[in-house]
Amino acid sequence: GWLGAHILGGGRYLQYVTDINMNLALVCIALGFAVYSAIGGYRAVVWTDTIQAVVLFAGFSCTAFFAFRSIGGFAGLRETHAALSQTAAESTGPSFLPGLSLIVAITVSILATPSFRQRIYSGNSVGEIKKAFFCSAFLAIGFALLPSIVGMAAYKHNSGLDDSDLAFPYMATQMLPLALGILTLLAGLSATMSSASSDAIAGVTIVVRDLYEMVFGRVPNADRVVFLSRVALGVTTGLALIMAFSADSILGYIKEMISLFVTGMCVCAVLGRLWPRYNAVGAIASLVGAFTTALTFQFQPTWAEYWGGSVIPALVVATLLGVALSLVTPADKLSQQEVVEILNRRREAMSSEQVG
Repeated sequence: GWLGAHILGGGRYLQYVTDINMNLALVCIALGFAVYSAIGGYRAVVWTDTIQAVVLFAGFSCTAFFAFRSIGGFAGLRETHAALSQTAAESTGPSFLPGLSLIVAITVSILATPSFRQRIYSGNSVGEIKKAFFCSAFLAIGFALLPSIVGMAAYKHNSGLDDSDLAFPYMATQMLPLALGILTLLAGLSATMSSASSDAIAGVTIVVRDLYEMVFGRVPNADRVVFLSRVALGVTTGLALIMAFSADSILGYIKEMISLFVTGMCVCAVLGRLWPRYNAVGAIASLVGAFTTALTFQFQPTWAEYWGGSVIPALVVATLLGVALSLVTPADKLSQQEVVEILNRRREAMSSEQVG
């Protein structure tokens, strides 16, 4: 699901700049990150993420600076904010639920994003992992101001912009010097490509490490891991590309995708970590309950309009079903500590086999 969002975002940038067919732009973006991920594996993803992060922060920082000047500083921001608030009130009414729904959707996505867990598993120690996530959190909070400034500047200069997804490329091509505009477009593409490759690798790991064992009853042989990983990368990217083809806007896609596929995973992650009684039956109930609730909202537009999407009802239903089914069914036979020990032994066995 997340991979589809990043393909969609990158495709929007590419289509706006080159004026090529949107479907072709999506295919180009998908092939772009899939090629270097398939050739270089997780090491390539780490290095490209690092380089793309530098381009991303440089481009968006410069763009936000020029956008801030073009909008008239803080006075212009206040003026634009007032106009946006009035427009939002007229279109959504007095209810605070749509805004709250967006906040919850973003929170849920962070708690359940597979690539974040992938990075945790790849760390050398708990201390390093915690330090990295604290640094990432502070960077994310600071960085969140930059797209807001750019978006408000784009709205002030062109309030009739047909597609809000195009605010960044609009500012880059219409309002900024050529060199800075190119840097901004590279920053936008870097953001999508960086996140896409990480999510693709996370999906590949799940296929090769978890699904393979479920089907064949064992982990794959070391000499077949690279081949299977490349096949899984192609399948995962293909499925994400199909999802991207069906989307109309990035924000709408993300809210629907999170409600359908990620909300249940978030409940599994949080309850599984904090409540030892949460069992496999409860986890399945959470996944099914969240998906069913979100799917029902797809056929009830008035419900979705009132709630601002289905993420909040899906979260509530997934939590209640998970708790209820866990309480009325037997507890898991293995404790969390025993499960961790089993996983550690399997990882050590795979590492030993690969070294041998």
